[in-house]
Amino acid sequence: MKLKKDRGRFTVRFDMENPDHVRAVEYLERQRDRGKAQYLTDAILCYEKAETKSFPQTDRALIEQIVQEYLEKQSMGRTRDLQKEESPISSPPIDLIASALADFRG
Repeated sequence: MKLKKDRGRFTVRFDMENPDHVRAVEYLERQRDRGKAQYLTDAILCYEKAETKSFPQTDRALIEQIVQEYLEKQSMGRTRDLQKEESPISSPPIDLIASALADFRG
């Protein structure tokens, strides 16, 4: 491939019949004049990171701990509410949430 005269200069034509291209143009039009290059740079690097899956992995144990704490708080609050009186609007059954958590854990 022949080297370009000016490696940092590109000409791009978007297909205005393609809805994705139209949305991309709209995003670019919102950028300040010299901000378009930075916006495109950020988008390309983000896309490449996603392709190589180089994003930091989410800590599954932390997520499970947070969900478990939330369920326990919900359970304690529901017990207190039931002791006061039965509310006309019931929250989702705790068993359903616990089952979803078990499915999430695999």
